[in-house]
Amino acid sequence: MIQAMINQRINQVSADELYEQAIQFNIPITRNQAARVAGRVRGKNIDLFQPAGQEKLRRIFIEELGPVLAQELDQKFKQLMAKYQ
Repeated sequence: MIQAMINQRINQVSADELYEQAIQFNIPITRNQAARVAGRVRGKNIDLFQPAGQEKLRRIFIEELGPVLAQELDQKFKQLMAKYQ
């Protein structure tokens, strides 16, 4: 049930919510980057608990934020996901 809630949240995220979460976790992104990522994620039914969903999100991060920041985010996601698997 928690996994379903997490997936629903990521698939409905707004740019402002994503930006605020990034600030909370000390992730250096701009509002514009947050808007681009949110726009590409919202409504795509990405399942963060499946390898294909993780890869899709990873590709979005690389394309929108660059490989260095994408790698940092990937590590943070893995840490958070481990808590709910």
